[in-house]
Amino acid sequence: MVTAMGLMPAAAQNPFVSVDRQTVLGTLKASGARDEDVLHAQKETMMAPYRHLKKLAIISIVIGGLFTITIFMAWFGIPVLLMAWWLWRLQAKNTAAVEAGYAEYVQSLGASRPA
Repeated sequence: MVTAMGLMPAAAQNPFVSVDRQTVLGTLKASGARDEDVLHAQKETMMAPYRHLKKLAIISIVIGGLFTITIFMAWFGIPVLLMAWWLWRLQAKNTAAVEAGYAEYVQSLGASRPA
């Protein structure tokens, strides 16, 4: 019997995988929901891993900045700052893709609803 790792949530996604607008549209279409509350919950579920990346980036910026200020630890602080910058860009790009895909899907639902 294979069990999931204890540190990973049950429905965890890999936050380091890039997401594009088409993936978000496909996920929302696969849910089959038309209710705005359900769609919003689905969007929040997709965005949850990227919020954790944002927190990790902020913590890394603080730690990297403190290490860089102490000149002795700058050899460790500068790579941490570079990693934090990369994490920030990754989460911002993925969050924007989720928001754009969600907006497009909600707009397409509004156009297909009967008046």
